[in-house]
Amino acid sequence: MRTLSEALDHRVLLCDGSLARQLRAHDLDQARDFLGVPDGIEALSLTRARLLRDLHIAYLEAGADVVRTNTLAASPLTLARFDLGESAFCINYSAAEIACEAVDTVPGQGRRRFVLGVVRDQGWDEAPKVIEDAVSVQVEGLLAGGADGIALDLLAGTGRARIFLTGARRAKERLGARAPVFLQRNPGGAEFSEAMHALADGIIDYRHGPAAPERARRDWLEAAIQEEWINLLGGGDTPADTARLDAALRAQAEDGLRPVTAWRRDPARDETEPASSTLYPELEPAQVG
Repeated sequence: MRTLSEALDHRVLLCDGSLARQLRAHDLDQARDFLGVPDGIEALSLTRARLLRDLHIAYLEAGADVVRTNTLAASPLTLARFDLGESAFCINYSAAEIACEAVDTVPGQGRRRFVLGVVRDQGWDEAPKVIEDAVSVQVEGLLAGGADGIALDLLAGTGRARIFLTGARRAKERLGARAPVFLQRNPGGAEFSEAMHALADGIIDYRHGPAAPERARRDWLEAAIQEEWINLLGGGDTPADTARLDAALRAQAEDGLRPVTAWRRDPARDETEPASSTLYPELEPAQVG
């Protein structure tokens, strides 16, 4: 299974940890690195590409299956407040390209890894068509830069799922892209109707991985997989957290790789699909180091 949709449908994947927290730990200059934007870490895709790529690599080497783009606030609507709205496509394109370069840099040994382009609702007070256009620009940049899929992270109670999905689908059609567009479901976040499920290419059930002692982390993860049916686990805050969560996921997996998603289990027998992993499509489990 070689696509992000197939992998998320069959396995609980591990994504990277907090890009923002790690980036802020560096000595960065607002004028030079952030292009004058207060805390403008999205601008680093243009000004500090190597720093961003190296951080992606650190999370991949720690065990992440998915790296997310540095684009949480890279909408034209957010960037326009700082006269950077016209740079939105370039910023998103560069962010996706940098993440793809990181994936290509880390030897996979047959392991399949993915770049997930992130589009987050920043709560703009704009007309629906304006928001749709902005989403379309951002998604087009991410897809053109090579993202394997798009995650739409919406605010609860705004009812904007259709607006975001329409904008994202426009971008896909313009590019002739086949990458999936997911709605991301977070604890306490937006809920989606059956109609929105049908419009999306899939649902990401995401939980941020805890930086907890081993026993607590194991118990939390088991409950998240079996009761909350997650399919994407956040890699904590640091690459060290990601490495610990990688080990915890492997311990939960029937084949020592990644657990099968809850909806793929047979509840009558509590058995899973054969161990042909979505992450190692070309290798038998015994061959994976």
